[in-house]
Amino acid sequence: MSTELEKRVLKCLNKVIAAPVESLDLETSLRAGLELDSLKMVMLQVEIEEEFRFTFDPIEDDFEKIFATFGDLCAFLEKKE
Repeated sequence: MSTELEKRVLKCLNKVIAAPVESLDLETSLRAGLELDSLKMVMLQVEIEEEFRFTFDPIEDDFEKIFATFGDLCAFLEKKE
């Protein structure tokens, strides 16, 4: 997985979380580990779409799996690039 991609995802995360982080373990849960509630998850989705210049497909994309962990999100985005 690309370190550059991880940095871009962290940039997006840091725009929506209260206490910015410099790095995350790939297994870090976005909901439990970073305490992202539903509103912050939507805000993260918007930040990701803007940063990576694409739109999630609410019918095809499994948001529960994509946004489960930091690593899951990065792996999904790596496939999109």
